[in-house]
Amino acid sequence: MDKLTEYRQKIQQILVKYSQYKPSYGEVEIEEIFDVERDRYQLISVGWNKQKRVYGSMMHLDIKNKKIWIQQNTTEVDIATELVEMGVPKQDIVIGFHTPKMRQLTDFAVC
Repeated sequence: MDKLTEYRQKIQQILVKYSQYKPSYGEVEIEEIFDVERDRYQLISVGWNKQKRVYGSMMHLDIKNKKIWIQQNTTEVDIATELVEMGVPKQDIVIGFHTPKMRQLTDFAVC
């Protein structure tokens, strides 16, 4: 299996896993959004908590230049560690929500 196909499968596996966890408050759904053509993957929360609208990206990952970019993670889950445990090398993971300067201080790719 080529690297791109493998990374797509691993990302989807993680997001499907966490989409099963439902918030303990309100009427909120967790939606998986997989754009395999453009390699953009998200989990979003959509719904209502009492009279307040709930909507936003919980997890957002992209594949760019054969690297997995973690663009957003508002959960307590350490996606990068999970990817490493699944066999993705650290040099193929970019913590995109950190500044490039901050990324240099990690064991992961800068870009």
